[in-house]
Amino acid sequence: MASRGLAPELLEVFVDSILFQNFGQIPLLYPMVYNTKSTGRAFVDEFRVAGLGRFAVKPEGVPVSFSDPVQGDRRRTTVDTFALAFRVTKEMRDDEQHGIIARMAGDLGNAARDSQDRLAFAPINDGYAGSTYTGLPEGDGTRRALWNTGHVPLRNLAATQSNRLSPGVALSTSGLEAALSIADTMQSEEERYIRQEFINLLIHPDERFNAAQLLESEFEINTADNQINPVSRSQVGLSVVNNGRGAPYITDTDSWSLWASGADALRWHNREELRTAQTSDALTFDEIEIAFWRSAVEIGEWRDTVGSAP
Repeated sequence: MASRGLAPELLEVFVDSILFQNFGQIPLLYPMVYNTKSTGRAFVDEFRVAGLGRFAVKPEGVPVSFSDPVQGDRRRTTVDTFALAFRVTKEMRDDEQHGIIARMAGDLGNAARDSQDRLAFAPINDGYAGSTYTGLPEGDGTRRALWNTGHVPLRNLAATQSNRLSPGVALSTSGLEAALSIADTMQSEEERYIRQEFINLLIHPDERFNAAQLLESEFEINTADNQINPVSRSQVGLSVVNNGRGAPYITDTDSWSLWASGADALRWHNREELRTAQTSDALTFDEIEIAFWRSAVEIGEWRDTVGSAP
């Protein structure tokens, strides 16, 4: 609770300056890689469905073969409520001289934005281990990490598919070439080749300048041969998320990933958008500022991303 005894200097008129939020806030990053949906329930139930199998030769006089869709197991994700409040006494609000207390409501909004991005990047930071966040049940019923070398399609339990470089490769020409090769040979649940346009490169800011060299150089870097750079932006169409700056919420600073246009690899289910409210305590005359939202985050379609963790 903010009272006059907690921050007495704010009551002083003769203070030259107070440093409080003298900097800009980065934009929300999670909408750049998340598919945001609305839900009207306390939980979200989802499962995979694979379509029909492959055509087969029909010998003369023999009946045509039939195929049925295949349904995977269900996953339930519970919606959580996230909230924070600020309480200030009537005396502190009345007597504070520098407008800091009046800006607390705005600071709640900034705290909410940061908390939302931290929540959103938790599945990304767990994307290789899968210790907390796992995807929909696959063909063998297993829920795997977002980036995995052993995804099992619904229609062929003996097959595996990968969306992860193994072993991990640092962000480099060879790394991007390998990741794009995986992207271009991705197959659906029915083991049909699919065409995804991978447009976003998600990195930590530590890799910002390395990525700029890789994507912006006309010729291949770190060589004197003057050969064409096969992973330049003009060749592959990739852009670094956050206007080239990367995402500081990534904990494994040398990991990186590619994301398809309109990616559904990560899902943010909104039960209630961020809201603020103000109330007062009738007995103490304290004022209370509250901010909250309700949401759930989860892994969706793993085929929409390819990752590497060196």
